[in-house]
Amino acid sequence: MTSIKDIQGDIIKFTNGQERQFDAIVFATGFKSTVRKWLKEDGGLFNEKGMPKHKSPNHWKGENGLYCVGFASAGLFGISNDAKNIANDIFRIVDGK
Repeated sequence: MTSIKDIQGDIIKFTNGQERQFDAIVFATGFKSTVRKWLKEDGGLFNEKGMPKHKSPNHWKGENGLYCVGFASAGLFGISNDAKNIANDIFRIVDGK
C-alpha cells in the first residue's frame, strides 16, 4: 500500500498517483494506557503497562465492581462485547443471581 499524499473531501490522493473515493476515513493512531497514573487501587486487574492481566475474553472484570472496556485489542467488536459482558454482570448482581 502506498502513502497518502492529500485528502480533499472524500477523495484520497496517494503518492503513487492513484485517487480513490471513501465514505469514511478512520485514523488508528495507536494506544498507550495511562491507567496506572490515575487508578491507585485496581485490585490486581492491570499489569505494569496498564493493560489487563487476564487475556480476552476474561479481561474485563476486576474486583469490587471495577470493570474495563476496550482492552481486548479487538476494535469496536471487542468494545461491544466488553460492554455487553459488563451490563450482563451488573444485571446479575442487581438481580441477585
